[in-house]
Amino acid sequence: MNVKCDKCGHEGPKETFSYLYNIRLDDGMSWHECPKCHAMNWISEATGEHSDFGAHCKSFPFHSDKGIGIHSDKQGGA
Repeated sequence: MNVKCDKCGHEGPKETFSYLYNIRLDDGMSWHECPKCHAMNWISEATGEHSDFGAHCKSFPFHSDKGIGIHSDKQGGA
């Protein structure tokens, strides 16, 4: 399965993009490092597709525009 770097456009097998980490153990998305420019890419483990990390975070109920894990409505934020 080939993936493409969001930053430099390098395309190659997912195996050549170093696995960095997965934020959530129950999530199928992980950070992978481009072998050419060393940029971090948010890639689906199952399909090899890229996703927008910001949009992905906002899909979880604990996210707000102040950052992950902050309940702006419960902590006095805007």
